[in-house]
Parts: sequence; C-alpha cells; structure tokens
Amino acid sequence: MIHRNFKPLYADDNYAQFFGHKSGDGVLDLDSLLYLIAPHQRNSAIQTYDAIMSGHNKPGINTYRNIDNEGNEFIVLTVDHVVDWQGEPAMQTTVVDLSNHVETLKKLQASERRYRELVDGSIQGILVHRNFKPLFCNQAYAQTLGFNDERELIAIDSIMPLFDPTFHESAHNDNHLLLSGQKSSIKKEAKCYRIDGTTVWLGLLSRPVTWNGERVIQVTTMDITKQHQLREQLEHRANYDGLTELVNRRTMSELLERQFRNHQVHSLPLCCVLIDIDDFKSINDQHGHHIGDEVLKLFAATCRNNIRQSDIIGRWGGEEFVLLLPDTNLEQAEHIAQRLGKDIAKLKITTNSSQCGFTISMGVAALTGLSDSVTQLLMRADQALYQAKHNGKNQAMVAKK
Repeated sequence: MIHRNFKPLYADDNYAQFFGHKSGDGVLDLDSLLYLIAPHQRNSAIQTYDAIMSGHNKPGINTYRNIDNEGNEFIVLTVDHVVDWQGEPAMQTTVVDLSNHVETLKKLQASERRYRELVDGSIQGILVHRNFKPLFCNQAYAQTLGFNDERELIAIDSIMPLFDPTFHESAHNDNHLLLSGQKSSIKKEAKCYRIDGTTVWLGLLSRPVTWNGERVIQVTTMDITKQHQLREQLEHRANYDGLTELVNRRTMSELLERQFRNHQVHSLPLCCVLIDIDDFKSINDQHGHHIGDEVLKLFAATCRNNIRQSDIIGRWGGEEFVLLLPDTNLEQAEHIAQRLGKDIAKLKITTNSSQCGFTISMGVAALTGLSDSVTQLLMRADQALYQAKHNGKNQAMVAKK
C-alpha cells in the first residue's frame, strides 16, 4: 500500500483483503487509512509518519492494531519505505498479519518455544536474562560467543564472565535502570570474550521485557569487531606518528594541557624534557635517510623501554621529542634524563660499511607555580636544550627557575 498523509494512492488486492475488501479499489475509496487503525494508535501512527517523512527517523518496522470493515481488530507488522510517487515522496507500507503469532504468544506467555520460532533465523544475537542469568538465547548469540549451541550457553550461571571486567559496573547500573523503568532501552558497545579466549566486540541494545510474567532484560547484539578494529586503526593513525609509533605533536599538546590542568588542581609536580638527536642531519647526509629513519625508530623503542609507565614521550617534529614526566620533581627529572642519555649513547646501528652511533641533547624544565603555563614550560625546556647544544651536546641541562 502507498499513501501520502494517510490518503491512499495505491493498494494491491492482498492488502485490501486484510481489511475485508475484494480489491485494492475498495481501499482507494477511503478518505483516510487512519480509519483502518485502532483509535488509540492513530496518534502514534501520525507521529511515526511525520518523523519519517521529515527525515528525523529512518523507515522501520512497527506493529499496529488494525480494524477490518466489519469492526474486527487484528495485529499487523508494518514495514515502511519512502518512495517517489508521481514526482513526490510518499509512504509505501508492506503489511504482515501477526494476529496468530500474537495470540499464540499470549496463550503460551511468551514461551521459549514460540519465541524461538520468531528469532532463531535472525542474524542478530538475541539474549534474555534475569540479572545476567541466561533464560533464552538464539543460535546467532551463542555462536558469536563461541558456544556450539544455545543449550551450552543457557547452562551457565551468568553471562558476566564473558564480558570484560571494565564493563561490569556499567552493566549492573544499566540493568537497574531498565528494570526500575528509568530507561526504556540502552545502547552500548562492550568488549567480550569467546569461550576460547579470543576477543569480540558487541553492539548491545537492551530493553525490559516480560518473560513468564516476570520483568527481565532482552539484549539484541551485533558483532562489531571489524568496525571497532577499523575505528581503533583510524584513531591510532590520527594520534600516533607513523614512523616512531610515538604520540604525535597534536596528541602530545593535548596531553601536556591535560597534565597542566591536573597540576593546577592537585598541586602536583610536573616536568618535561625536550630532546633533540645530535647531528641528525649529518647522519642522513652520511648514511642515507633510511639509516636516519632507523635511528628515529631505535631511539623511540629505547625510550619506551626505559621510561616509567606514567611517563609519556611524543615526537614533537623531525628529530625533536618531548618527554612528559607527571608527578616528578626537577631532581628526579634530571636523573631520568641523564640515565636516558647514557642508554642512548650505547646504541649502534649497522650500516653498509660501519656502525653508526648517536647521542641526544636534552633540556629539562619544571612547572614553577600557578602563574606558569605549558607554553612557558616548553620555552624554558627549549632554552635549556639550546644551552646543552651550546655546551657540546650529549648532555642534559636543567632550565633556570
């Protein structure tokens, strides 16, 4: 059936016969299709139509209680599409009579057997649980998590071990919000583990349902592992330098600002070390840019292996790097820089004819008070780095307070 503002434009004979008419022409004689919808659902139908035609909602699937020409009510499933009809948009609706299914579900109180008939063929995973104890799942859900069949999954006491621990608190909060009626549905993404230990990311849509007279949670899932991996790759490319795999300048600037704000709020010490690889241009000129790239990568790997877990190092540009040292005083920062410089000086890279070593010069600076800023911190570190270069390189200089 096709209509515009519920004025029928086209109806096939199958649609007409749902409502007791012999052919589609009988439907076209109606002033409005709203007469075919139960009065208490007409406003909902109008709102759905307006939202779809205005572009606020996407066409989808709905259920309505309809009325045939003898006044009998029956439940239908409608699938909506926006189509072009004689040069203007109109709504095309495909109707499926669900009356028998609905009556069966009512009589059997949404029993698992009848519920499975409706959902087992779905490519989406479907789970029903009571406080995370599985009551029902379809084959797609069981297979997504690595189970051979649904019975294996239903036999477990809780689905929570299948979810990453970082998701547990959020899951319990969502469960409470849904069961208490504070939320009608919740969308989330969660990291899960198949029974073989491999990782899968699931998109979850949770909503409360009635199961054997009890309020429980139904979760519809989609495997979004590939999408999540792609998103992680794109985020990594946006935040990290492709050669050294260190954070890039944009990300490092954001981290500096974040640590500076933390320093202001909690009055914690904060230092940074500006690092420059000595005579890097000469390395490129003498050995080639591919050796220069190897120097940058070896430097980055050595830094990652030698700094503390809380420290962050990023490529500031070219052969210049910034080492951020949170909760670190100036004396500690100088010690870290000196140790790093000694470790770097021991490194060698094999070239075609010899071995190439390199050193670094460093400028160490600390935030000195509430009047300080990230820009001033970097300026003082840069001045100290200049002094280290001026004094002969291969050393760390501390900025003057």
